[in-house]
Amino acid sequence: MKNSIFLFCITFIMNSFVCDKSLAQLVGREKTFLIEERISLKSLPSKINDLQIWMPLPTNDAWQAIDDFKLTSPFTTRFITEKEYGNRIVCLTPKNGVTDIGSYEIVMSYKVRRREAGASDYMPAYNKDLSQFLKPDGTVPIGGEIRELAEKITQGKVGDLEKVKATYDYLINNLTYAKDGPNVCGIGNSLITLKYKKGMCTDWHSLFISLVRSLGIPAKFEIGFRIPEGMEEGKIEGYHCWAKFYIKGKGWIPLDVSEAYKHPEKRDYFFGHIDENRVVITTGRDIRLDNSLRAQTLNFFIYPYMEVNGIQSKVEGINISFKKVE
Repeated sequence: MKNSIFLFCITFIMNSFVCDKSLAQLVGREKTFLIEERISLKSLPSKINDLQIWMPLPTNDAWQAIDDFKLTSPFTTRFITEKEYGNRIVCLTPKNGVTDIGSYEIVMSYKVRRREAGASDYMPAYNKDLSQFLKPDGTVPIGGEIRELAEKITQGKVGDLEKVKATYDYLINNLTYAKDGPNVCGIGNSLITLKYKKGMCTDWHSLFISLVRSLGIPAKFEIGFRIPEGMEEGKIEGYHCWAKFYIKGKGWIPLDVSEAYKHPEKRDYFFGHIDENRVVITTGRDIRLDNSLRAQTLNFFIYPYMEVNGIQSKVEGINISFKKVE
């Protein structure tokens, strides 16, 4: 690390990290984890005219409370709230604009108190208007063959809840969980998932959202990290995503279709429940980043995104770990 770069640490408790509902008011299993995300980049250009890094921050809602948030970084720090879905983001930029960085390290850590989730009428400000959860996303269409399939799956079903359950069952019965699908496996393209009938969690839940939105039922995408069960501490190897759908009079109801496929004994459980062994990071697709020089949106936002000299640069050297806290 260059001596000219001042390393500082921020201990930050955001106002938005206060739930609208206390976790103590809710029932269900509960766990607390310490999460640490460590980024170490060493292959940056020797001279940087412009550098921006965006990192998603864990959400705070009726099922998840964040505490002891700390960020260690050599950069100027700006916290923003993304307008479309209310996602919290930290933006990092060099202190003096033009800089010769070489290498650097960013460390973000926080405690998350996570509760098993079920149906809830909890409504953050960003989703008071449910119309945004009835529209298509870039790779999540709602018309054509998607709508035809949705109508076929739910023929004879009465009420939105029965229709969603029929869709859930169809996916489990007809898709295969696989990481060796087409080259775009994992992107979350509903049409490709429908064509090949296999994919990862992003693919499964993209198709689910396409189908139920085609029926006029609001649905949303959530992404975060799955904490390995039975372990006290260790690495988090990848992300995990799931979905929620909205039923009038019941609120948002969570489900995890791909986990239900992998764990048939929990098939009924994962229709209406999300276990406590996970952390929610962001909501939604096609995320637009404030001040980004790219015109495109992010398909989904889970790992840090970086632009160097106006060009997207891959963020490597990301290590995420967890430790269970009593």
